[in-house]
Amino acid sequence: MDMLLNGFMAVLMPENLIYLFGGVVIGLVMGAIPGLTATMAIALIIPMTYYITPTQSLIMLLAAYNAGTFGGSMSAILIATPGTPAAAATVADGFALAKQGKAVKAIKAALFASCFGCLFSSVMLVLVAQPVARYALKFGPAEYTVLMVFSLTIIASAAGRSMIKGLIGGCLGLLFGCVGMDAVFTSPRLTFGILKLSSGIDLMVLLIGALAFSELLKQVCNIRKTTNMPHLPAPSCKEDSQFTKDDLKLSWKHWFRSSVIGCVIGALPGLGPALACWVGYDAAKRSAKHPELFGKGAVEGIAGAEAANNAVCGANMIPLLSLGVPGDTGAAVLIGAFLVQGLTPGPLIFSESPQTVYNVYAGLIMCNVVLFFVVMSSYRLFAGVAKLEGSLIYPAVCVFCVVGVYALNRSLVDVWLMLFFAVIGFVLSKFEFPTVTMLIGFILSPIFERNARRALQLSFGEYSVFFRSPLCWAFWAITVISVVTILWGKRKHKTLQDGL
Repeated sequence: MDMLLNGFMAVLMPENLIYLFGGVVIGLVMGAIPGLTATMAIALIIPMTYYITPTQSLIMLLAAYNAGTFGGSMSAILIATPGTPAAAATVADGFALAKQGKAVKAIKAALFASCFGCLFSSVMLVLVAQPVARYALKFGPAEYTVLMVFSLTIIASAAGRSMIKGLIGGCLGLLFGCVGMDAVFTSPRLTFGILKLSSGIDLMVLLIGALAFSELLKQVCNIRKTTNMPHLPAPSCKEDSQFTKDDLKLSWKHWFRSSVIGCVIGALPGLGPALACWVGYDAAKRSAKHPELFGKGAVEGIAGAEAANNAVCGANMIPLLSLGVPGDTGAAVLIGAFLVQGLTPGPLIFSESPQTVYNVYAGLIMCNVVLFFVVMSSYRLFAGVAKLEGSLIYPAVCVFCVVGVYALNRSLVDVWLMLFFAVIGFVLSKFEFPTVTMLIGFILSPIFERNARRALQLSFGEYSVFFRSPLCWAFWAITVISVVTILWGKRKHKTLQDGL
């Protein structure tokens, strides 16, 4: 506790607070712009940290990482365009609330859930970093494969009314995830002779195309109806701009549940916030009293998704600090920042630079406080987007999408891919196929394939490898329970609709 208190004293020094504040602002802006992710914010800041202290460098980068993860929800709520993959699940309910004149309420709901999730994971990081990392080390390829099978059940939950359409969308996502170089035989798959596709399809390219640009195409189809109408309506009453006690009663249980989910996913290397947001959203939907309201402006949906994705920010530091293994791409970039400062993440960092580690803990906790005050003092600026007409906002979104996708790898092929997925997303929405299931399938595809093939190679093709360890059996049991719960819930919902 003494070292943690010393960490807070170090972070609260004026020269360090400046870097903390700067990291929050840069991350918030970068995360809110579609295509410019939290990872990109970290990469942008690292060159600025060569000549500052390790504490200043790391708290600035972690602040940008956390704020960037939240920043994606701002554009998700206001323009139905997730600034980061971690905000993809926030689009449905966030934008639905915004279209009801409750954009500020949605922003506050996302902010409270995000701050709670990151604070929760930060406390867990301080308390259980080494034990959880030691336990996660027991996860082999077989365990990860069964975990991915469980994660695929989210597709059934997100399928909506038609299970068949949801599964078709999920299979499309799995297929797109197979594009690229075969990891074992190093032969190109589904690249059609395009060299750029040998490295696979970037998640942000698919995300911006299928969610953001497809939304632009839908607006073009309705241009006659929306030409003279504001993009989002103004609040009809004072409560439309407030996060009320009733909203808190609906949300707090989802904050805790999704924070635990985010911590577990963050502590397991390679999963990341893009998966956590969907798992948190799915868990909130399953446990809600009125799951039929999800996608139509449920505050609970925002709470479940945002608490889970921001909880990953602190939790993925567990394997990073304890094992030197990054939890996701953002944490992977952070390893470079540690090395620049002469620090090597891993078990030895706790003995070689213990105070720096506790400064990181304190900085991760304090960045939530700074993020809260920055957003609460500037949300009206972001919500001002609601006053703009569609004829102004959608061309701007189009430019951001194209520039953001091009900036990812400086490749025009990515721009063409984005347009391709925009058409795919538009067609799917027209025929009432859930685009969400395609995104989930795409996220899980490479993780599932990589670990399944690795497990089969180690077992010389024996499929019994997926049933040997107690962890595998535990995940199989959870998977069966999940499938039964989903089918029972859908049957119950159908019975209620038939009764009505």
